[in-house]
Amino acid sequence: MLVPEGNPNGMKIIDLAGWSGKCFVVPRQNLRELRGRPEVNQPGLYLLFGVDEASADDLVYIGESENFYSRIASHDSNKDFWNVAVIFTGSLNRAFVKYLEYRATTLAHEVGRMVVQNKVQPQENTLSEFEKVIVEQYFENVRFILETMGYQVFDTVIESVSDQKLYYLKVDGTNARAQLLADGSLNVLKGSLARIRETESFWGWSQSARKKFIEEGSLVENGDGLSYIYTKDIVFKSPTAAAATTMGRPVNGWTAWKDESGNTLDENLRK
Repeated sequence: MLVPEGNPNGMKIIDLAGWSGKCFVVPRQNLRELRGRPEVNQPGLYLLFGVDEASADDLVYIGESENFYSRIASHDSNKDFWNVAVIFTGSLNRAFVKYLEYRATTLAHEVGRMVVQNKVQPQENTLSEFEKVIVEQYFENVRFILETMGYQVFDTVIESVSDQKLYYLKVDGTNARAQLLADGSLNVLKGSLARIRETESFWGWSQSARKKFIEEGSLVENGDGLSYIYTKDIVFKSPTAAAATTMGRPVNGWTAWKDESGNTLDENLRK
């Protein structure tokens, strides 16, 4: 990794040994650092990352361009949600970047770890068998770099589970099961029960998340007047967010979630 301007919060350039590609990680406020570089007029795949301030959902827009700097500069004025651009270029032509856009957008939708902002799903373009092998190898490096940088846009929950241990939350009318993921997030499993009653001190992100899950049908009343049921798996960014949303009150998730032996997440991982 190279930090060309010497600013750890500025643009970063990532290269891999034996790889013909190159990756630029550019915070929105540092776009000007890209200007003047010879690579900016080359074809590239780019991803714009941001967060929904209301729901705290991770957002991503995936695109391609034969001149990626001009395209991203235009997004600076017409797309508000993003704060970081990650760009991949080098040894790519028009056909390759169009296939990468199709491949990346399709996988991001399938995985569902981020909310994809693309309004139109790109169609797969035609490549020869040889070309497809080359581009798929390139895409594996794209996935590796994004995961290394903490962007879980292509990582399925199954791939991200840290171990096979289940953690349980069985207090105050809740009965939930969850898996810890490698990045510290928690996947609450379908069929888990969340308490309907909320305390007066319950507010902020977890309360907003609850409302969203209820509106979209991810949490529905269980019929007993006491609990909601998760209708699908939901990944929370932290054990605490998962516990608070499930219990309807502030709680320390690291001590609330316990394995089948009664050991907390904190005891298993941080002590």
